[in-house]
Amino acid sequence: MIRWRASLLEWALMVLISAFLFVEFFKLNDFLFASLEHAQGINWVFLPAGFRVLLVLVLGVPGALGIATGTLWLNMDRLDSPWLLFLMATGLASGFGPWCVKYAMEKRGWLNPELRNINSTCLLQFVLLYAAVNAVSHQIIFWGFSLTDSRPWVDVWPMFIGDLVGALVVLYAFKMSLPWLRSLVQSRS
Repeated sequence: MIRWRASLLEWALMVLISAFLFVEFFKLNDFLFASLEHAQGINWVFLPAGFRVLLVLVLGVPGALGIATGTLWLNMDRLDSPWLLFLMATGLASGFGPWCVKYAMEKRGWLNPELRNINSTCLLQFVLLYAAVNAVSHQIIFWGFSLTDSRPWVDVWPMFIGDLVGALVVLYAFKMSLPWLRSLVQSRS
């Protein structure tokens, strides 16, 4: 029983930390790239996309739930509105889109579930598939809820490019910081 509670607490903590970090990356992106917004919710550079990739690759379902929770957190002021179902759908697409790509790649043998021997080709495939799934799923949701300014065939491309660029920027920044992080850890031990 205690093990079950510890596991549940660990999951809850991973979800909350993921949500918090996703929200903060969202705010950072808004601060840095607000001028590159194509339309409401569609950016030409979207750094949280890279954070989505990292959270889902490393944490799996808790990371996906954290992203979905973070999306709701960002829209807290509209949760009691008639748009609640729309917000929940976009939250689930944001969190579980990358998780579905991860799951599909694992099932096909393109990605090791423990991320062993992951290389840049595999990561690039993941990012391309994720960016496509995310852009298409969001545009289907926008179209399905009949947003007045929704133009799915036009808006899918900036969203795809923004997710792709944002993910690559975050992943390469993370990769370039690894030697520094390793040396920091080694100097402390």
